[in-house]
Amino acid sequence: MPDNELEQVNTQEKTAPDEEVQAEGVDCAELPDEEMQTVQPPKKGKYGWVGYVLLLVVIALGIYLMFHVVYDMGEDVKSFDEVIMASDWRFALITLAVILAIFMCLWFEYAVVMKTTTGKFRLVTSLKVAFLGKFYDNITPFATGGQPMQIYYLNKKGLGGGVSSAVVLIRYFAWMFSWIILDFIFMAAFTNVLDGQPSRLLLLIAGWIGLGINVMLPLLLILFVVMPKFSRAITGGVITLGHKIRIVKDKDKMMERVDKMVEDFRSSFAIMSKSPLKFITLILLCLIEIFLFYAFPYFVMKMFSGLSENDGISVMLTVMALNVYATLSASVVPTPGNSGAIEGLVTAAFSVIAGNVLLWTVFFWRFGIYYIYIIIGIFITIFEFIRKLVRTRKKKNE
Repeated sequence: MPDNELEQVNTQEKTAPDEEVQAEGVDCAELPDEEMQTVQPPKKGKYGWVGYVLLLVVIALGIYLMFHVVYDMGEDVKSFDEVIMASDWRFALITLAVILAIFMCLWFEYAVVMKTTTGKFRLVTSLKVAFLGKFYDNITPFATGGQPMQIYYLNKKGLGGGVSSAVVLIRYFAWMFSWIILDFIFMAAFTNVLDGQPSRLLLLIAGWIGLGINVMLPLLLILFVVMPKFSRAITGGVITLGHKIRIVKDKDKMMERVDKMVEDFRSSFAIMSKSPLKFITLILLCLIEIFLFYAFPYFVMKMFSGLSENDGISVMLTVMALNVYATLSASVVPTPGNSGAIEGLVTAAFSVIAGNVLLWTVFFWRFGIYYIYIIIGIFITIFEFIRKLVRTRKKKNE
């Protein structure tokens, strides 16, 4: 999450509930007055267009790397026509079902949090905020754009700044903890999965480094809750050191941001702790989503007949473990969606098991977990823009 994403609340204005929220039966008047704040839209840089150019470049680079790595390995690559003709349409339907199940989990994660924080499921808003978050995560470095835009979008739909932040942060923290736990389980249980891999050393070292870096934020938050004085002293020392070597410009402002994040974490945890059943449901949805995300390449391989009929659960778990190592290895690359690194690493990880359908497995996998969210996000953005124009014109004609 970006440094300025939790500094967006402007208490000077009030937000009128959006028509969509009213239609879903949300009574915003029930929210506490102090929560009815207006969230300012995330700041757009003067050269914001550069980011979109970079996105196109890294996507092109990622596609190039897929082809380059496969052909460098000397793989006997099937043509697209051959792959389609040999496809198992039973697993094509299963693969489609897996994608839809991932979508459903993502959708209902937000719906459960909405129910907990506002008393209403609000399915339409939950669906849109889920896909908009994925869209902005996938087009910004380090996936930093999703949460600010989700908070702003929810606020425009009639939720106060505090409630909008709580909805997004509760889901974010639940998903992050679930992701790290599942990653650790797979990496600990499948220590030999990289044996025989041409990029074994790279995936092994980069994977554990990626896990270590990603576990730092949740671990820091837990330490702040359990040992606040000790954790604050350690963090203050690190920030001071960063200031002295000119990595941190304003150490006081940085410490304020850390304190704010910890306070938001405590508030979010307090909300969910009052509804343990909903919290357990949220965690289960996150775990199912992440499990299916890692298993998705297995079903693609089965669809393209890259695996035999006897390649069952054990092979699926192997594919998932390889996916974990590759995903964590690329997670620290500061490009939109980790493009340019994830394609090459996943291609290398699946090189032994996917055979002559490797190229199309990786390409279809990337479409199902990355490109599709960009396409959906663009459609939602265009729809919201057109609807806003139509409503504006109607008001002028009234």
